[in-house]
This record gives sequence, structure tokens and C-alpha cells, in this order.
Amino acid sequence: MYSSGHRGRMRDHAVLLTKMFQDLPKIPLVKIMADLNVSENTARRWVDSFSVILPIRLVNGVVIVEKNQNP
Repeated sequence: MYSSGHRGRMRDHAVLLTKMFQDLPKIPLVKIMADLNVSENTARRWVDSFSVILPIRLVNGVVIVEKNQNP
């Protein structure tokens, strides 16, 4: 993965997490930590930030992606 400094890494992380949230209904926090090569605190901050705009929640170390229930 190519990145240009800190902002490049942040952008790459955002894209990877968005893809994970689209593809997987449940994501262990340890998977996010491993895939992004970040600490638990950083992974939790990312999940918390995304939860403002996406229907996700963290339960017992697993990110649950709620599917849209619109008809």
C-alpha cells in the first residue's frame, strides 16, 4: 500500500476500514488492529469516529455493522 506520510496513512486507513464495514457484518477489533497495524486505542478511536456516520457499534471487542432496515 502506498502512502505519503501521516495524512496518507490516515487516508489509507479510512479507505480500508470503509471497505471492511461494507464487506463484513462483524469485525473483531484485533483484525482491525492487525490489518491497519495500529494499537488497540487507535483502532477504538477509528471505530468511534466512524460510528458517528455509519451504523456500527463495538460490543465485547467486535464491531457490529448494522444493516439498513429501509424497505
